[in-house]
Amino acid sequence: MKKTTKKNIRLLEICCTSLNCAIAAQDGKADRIELCERLDIGGLTPSIKLFQEVKAVCTLPIFTLIRCRPGDFEFTESEISLMIEQIHQMKYLGSEGIVIGALTSKNQINELATQRFVEAANPLPLTFHKAFDKLQNFSEGITKLRDLGVSRLLTSGGLPKASDNPEKIMNLAKNAGQKPLLLACGGIRSSNVESLANIAEIKEFHSAANKGRPGVNSREVRLLKKAILTDS
Repeated sequence: MKKTTKKNIRLLEICCTSLNCAIAAQDGKADRIELCERLDIGGLTPSIKLFQEVKAVCTLPIFTLIRCRPGDFEFTESEISLMIEQIHQMKYLGSEGIVIGALTSKNQINELATQRFVEAANPLPLTFHKAFDKLQNFSEGITKLRDLGVSRLLTSGGLPKASDNPEKIMNLAKNAGQKPLLLACGGIRSSNVESLANIAEIKEFHSAANKGRPGVNSREVRLLKKAILTDS
């Protein structure tokens, strides 16, 4: 595996579900937060109240998850329209990025819905989330997302933990290139991030940064940030 250098730009995104989580992420020197609610059911669009609370005290860029319900990623036309409304709403409130994903009944990328999401999010960057991991053909999926103008891809390569197979994540990152830029996720913690941090192709990391209990742990954020910036 190719080693990183200190010249590599590495970013740490922390998944936050509350004001306290956002404060802990900021205290731990994270680079960005993904804001959502109900992580216990896979994450939902945050309330206006939560977004405004976080925006008022947090100086970190906020990427907002847009997901109108738990369950699968095969959304109806009315659900897609609702999520487009939520994208516009979060843009108006000051979100700096959108995180979203939609699949067909055959677990393929819903290209029409994704195109509409990209257009609604413009000029904000759009991250296609872990719905990607349900695809049968990752390479084909990356090409489709690139053609649709998706900026980032949040994935663990279909693994429970990205650290279970760093080489697989490396190959996905190489395939994705700069757009969609791979955002590595999947149980990433300071205890297992080293094998991923040694891969130069991985530029961005996503973690819930908790330590045995719900909520972001600021010390864990600091340890993660140190690990991904260390020249191994």
